Amino acid sequence: MARWCRAVGAPLIVNAPAAAPPALDEFVTLSWNAHLAEGQLPALIEELKAGAFTDGRPVRHFALLIQELYRRGDQVPAFDPRDRSAFAINPRDPNAADVEDYAASLGLSLLYVPSMRNGAGLREDRGNAILSTEPLHDALAIELPLARQRRVAVGAGVDVMTADGVQRLELINAHLEPLSAPSTLWVFKNPRGRQVRGILDHLDGPRYQRHGVAGVVLGGDFNTVLGGDSEDGYRHARAWSTSLREEDRRRTHLMGRLDYLFFRLDHGWSASTVRLDRKFGSDHHPILGRLTRH
Repeated sequence: MARWCRAVGAPLIVNAPAAAPPALDEFVTLSWNAHLAEGQLPALIEELKAGAFTDGRPVRHFALLIQELYRRGDQVPAFDPRDRSAFAINPRDPNAADVEDYAASLGLSLLYVPSMRNGAGLREDRGNAILSTEPLHDALAIELPLARQRRVAVGAGVDVMTADGVQRLELINAHLEPLSAPSTLWVFKNPRGRQVRGILDHLDGPRYQRHGVAGVVLGGDFNTVLGGDSEDGYRHARAWSTSLREEDRRRTHLMGRLDYLFFRLDHGWSASTVRLDRKFGSDHHPILGRLTRH
């Protein structure tokens, strides 16, 4: 694990100016694997704001759980051959926007934590990010049980307004391992159930059980290549997700349904998900989540 860590740069966090917390039912969540520079993130955000996915109703408050964003440049250390790197996923345009560009241009709060180096010969890393219209509080990173590559889930909280006043909505973004380690011949042992259990063990902690937490949103690319319903990782997360009333079960990738949003909300609240029809340049469809008081 230390060899993977030494090969990547430091986490990045920037916060948008604070404003009045939005009502919980006005807050939209979205999970998407952007596939590094291929994903057209600004276009996705523009259409989200315009209401293209919410029946024409503009969206002013949201959080995006993004997997496979990347960073290039001097923030990533020179590679030491003794350390570990993933194979490079090279962008078609080497000058395409990276996470540093998004932090400077989008006007959103952004938390980025690299999981792995994007190629030994490049000063690039890639990982998970949370982007939000609201300031991000108490940022954290959770190293998942190691299989083939280092995987890091990221988390943060946003303030929302409820009938009980201002409360915290917690967000967790994960990208699970598609394959196991070489010692298990890559495919004969599924590490995703163990990785999800690691996240859920964390969610059992006092941060998420205390008074003033409106709920928890867990999303990401779970890489359920064996089929969602048959995977331990999906079953663990779905059993935890006590507030998901309507779940869009369509494929999100050529390999099947890999991308999810799960919810555990305060009493009286529920959530629904829908797969967006456009991929916005990526090889994954985004998943949109909406919250409802009932």
